[in-house]
Amino acid sequence: MDLQPSQCTQRQLALAEDFIRKNICNAISISDIADAAGINVRALQRLFRKYHGVAPIQILLNRRIAAAHEIIGRGHATSVRDLAAKLHFSNPGRFSKLYRRTYSAVPSERIRAFRHGRRDS
Repeated sequence: MDLQPSQCTQRQLALAEDFIRKNICNAISISDIADAAGINVRALQRLFRKYHGVAPIQILLNRRIAAAHEIIGRGHATSVRDLAAKLHFSNPGRFSKLYRRTYSAVPSERIRAFRHGRRDS
């Protein structure tokens, strides 16, 4: 099976990924991502599963957790609740769990550490 995307597929993936990247702090849906790529939701899901191994929403979540990590690292996070809201996580507990699973650290501890000038937490 050839896993090299065609030019059309590459363009659709690039459009979807660019839309996700540009809208990390905006409330977007799977339909919004599909519209940006010029395809329907089902086709978008198939493309992401085939070429990334996960659903587009998982890519969005991963990028939002990475953005949270960067925000904390720059010392711009004031609280888990505010950071979760900024990145459109409706449940701060779920946000914390995803962050901990990704970075093996609790975001509240990282925020406190950066607030107190310790970057080794």
